[in-house]
Amino acid sequence: MKKTEQEFEKNSLILFVLMMSANVCNYLFQIVMGNLMEVEQYAQANTVVSLVGVLSIPTTIITMISARYIALNASNGRYDRIRDVIRLMLKFASCIGLVLAIVILILLNKITILFAMDSRYYVIGALVITIVNLCYSITSGTLQGMKHFFQYGMQSIMIAAGKLIFSIGLVVLGWKVYGIITALLLGTGIAIVYGMHYMKKYILHRDEASARHGIDLKEFLRYSFGTIVAQGCVIALTNGDILLVKAYFDDTQAGLYSSASVIGKIAMYVSTAIVATLFPMVVEKHQKGESTEKLFWKAMLYGGGMAVICAVSMVLFGKLVISLLFGERYMQAIHILPAVCVYVVALTFITIMMNYLLAIDRVKVFGTAMVTALAAVIVLSVWFHESVVQLMTMTGCVLLVAFVVNFLYLQYIRYNSKKKNEEKKV
Repeated sequence: MKKTEQEFEKNSLILFVLMMSANVCNYLFQIVMGNLMEVEQYAQANTVVSLVGVLSIPTTIITMISARYIALNASNGRYDRIRDVIRLMLKFASCIGLVLAIVILILLNKITILFAMDSRYYVIGALVITIVNLCYSITSGTLQGMKHFFQYGMQSIMIAAGKLIFSIGLVVLGWKVYGIITALLLGTGIAIVYGMHYMKKYILHRDEASARHGIDLKEFLRYSFGTIVAQGCVIALTNGDILLVKAYFDDTQAGLYSSASVIGKIAMYVSTAIVATLFPMVVEKHQKGESTEKLFWKAMLYGGGMAVICAVSMVLFGKLVISLLFGERYMQAIHILPAVCVYVVALTFITIMMNYLLAIDRVKVFGTAMVTALAAVIVLSVWFHESVVQLMTMTGCVLLVAFVVNFLYLQYIRYNSKKKNEEKKV
């Protein structure tokens, strides 16, 4: 038990260093692009990046599903089944990619108009990046599930560093938004090749016996559906803020919000290492019938605590940060920052909660709560969009309510579990 807890801290620290390095590259990307591009062009670029985030909902879902089934087989010592998991996930990703491509191409003009993009080729570029991300999700999920946290973190650095370096060169050459699209493709491609290098022993592994003991497709589909609903809503809420702002406000307001969002989301990014470490370790302990409660509270303390401290710091020193990173022309974003931080902190706690509940396969109520929360944000935005601050404050309040509901549900689960254990002892 003590060894597992120490392993959590050690792996979290390794991932924290790697993830923060990737986040530094991501923030440098935003700062450099914000200074190299006009405010309106910067808003267009961030709209494309946000669209990629929303379209990549299946990517994160596939990563999580891959990580779970690979962690389950690894905890049972069934390394021979990992190849089967990878093959199944490749088929799953291919089907999702095909459906996504058909839907986006059909709705191409409507999406371009909805988000006021200058060119429909921006949407096509976002689609291509999303399809490449589907391949990345399998390599990422495999490394996370096997608890190869160093390699998992290095992939994130490669994507972020690739995006930064290639974007600078291509934007300077005059490619503008197309340069950023190309940079994202190159960075992700490098990360995929790196991941496949560490996966090859599982990909090339052959064992006829494993084919007779494959994954339970009924259980796989049930879990996948729950994950798609839950994770899909959280990702939409994470990446849809800029799209929501873009739908109600002009490019200037969207550009100002983008700078505030970049700074505010530092609070969320500092907790990504905790979340990535939490998931496979909880899967493993839950599979063995061991208590996972301490891991949950540690994740809340480390991840949530860092998010709150970071958010408060951003609010207190926001004017200085905006001035240093983006310059005086973005200074109007300072009044947006507190609302963004409320939204981000609530989202951070919800993300930790989601990863824990998915790891112990208790996602039905969470999924229902998040569907309701997403619908509430969309519906309420019709009335609460007099300003960007009002829009984001409303979103943050909805997310805080969703977190409280799920927290109470988790306590209910634990109470029933303890009660059943006591009855068995009697």
